[in-house]
Amino acid sequence: MVRSTLLKTIKDRGGNAVIEFAILAPVMIVMFVGVFDFARMFYVRHGLEYATEQAARYYMMNATAQQSAVTAYLRGLMVSGLGSSVSVAYTDTVNCNAQSNVTCTKIAASYTFTFVVGLLGLGSKTLTATAHSVRY
Repeated sequence: MVRSTLLKTIKDRGGNAVIEFAILAPVMIVMFVGVFDFARMFYVRHGLEYATEQAARYYMMNATAQQSAVTAYLRGLMVSGLGSSVSVAYTDTVNCNAQSNVTCTKIAASYTFTFVVGLLGLGSKTLTATAHSVRY
């Protein structure tokens, strides 16, 4: 009697799907969210590059503009309202292109991206973008 009950229990496959789902569901959810997290990182990176290039173009077209105005313009172009978290640095080179009346400015913008999926231990990554502006 005990032996037949034990054999029935071993042969019964009714709860296997529930157990497999309980084991695999957290892994699949973390992978799914991780894919979206990396996609979000590339979206923010592209937005940072675009904003930096547009700020360099703005600085070229408005040669007398202050760097604070260019920074405000760059931050205003950032995606999803992330502009306030962007840090911007300027490096001027006088007499660039072998011309005394030209100033070349390198605009470097950086943003610290924090991953949502903390379970993977990814933490954060600093995204950077640079663009050059030639001003007469």
